[in-house]
Amino acid sequence: MTETARRWSILLVLLGGMLAAGPVRAHEGPPFPILVDRPVGPYVASVWTDPDIGKATFFVVLEPPEGRSLPERTRVRIAVQPVTRRLPEVVYEAALQRGRQDGHYFTAVSFDRGEMWRVRVLLDGPQGGGELAAEVEATPAGTIGPVGLLLYPLPFLAMGFLWLKAALRRRARPVPHPAADVAASHEHETR
Repeated sequence: MTETARRWSILLVLLGGMLAAGPVRAHEGPPFPILVDRPVGPYVASVWTDPDIGKATFFVVLEPPEGRSLPERTRVRIAVQPVTRRLPEVVYEAALQRGRQDGHYFTAVSFDRGEMWRVRVLLDGPQGGGELAAEVEATPAGTIGPVGLLLYPLPFLAMGFLWLKAALRRRARPVPHPAADVAASHEHETR
């Protein structure tokens, strides 16, 4: 491979890697905390979310008041609205997750597009209630789509191509046969 061809190959691999990387804004993976250990009324609350466009999920974990258990009639609601106020606020009821520790609530909400959303967590129970607020950015779900399917494998294909080319080049190189070396050294000794 000439030096120019080698440089072009490296440049193509780097360009392919940059194209595949692109801007990274989507959240992919487990929920992440937006509020942690916040006192609200008689509770201490933590709020976790996976804010995908379409169906976003919210988890609220409540710790009961000191020395008490969480009352079964505790109500948790999630209210969401775009920060721009282009849509009215929508309130979703969160359900207590059975089979888990007390105080784990879950709900799915609908985000129609990627933008900043105002989130209010509304708590109400026999021992009191309160409200927490935060903002979260709705992001595309972890799908890569058809363009991603074409772009993401490019760096790997380029590296595979370069490896194959180098392997074929090594294979095409003449390898001295050991018998030829013995014959050459024997001929040299007889002289």
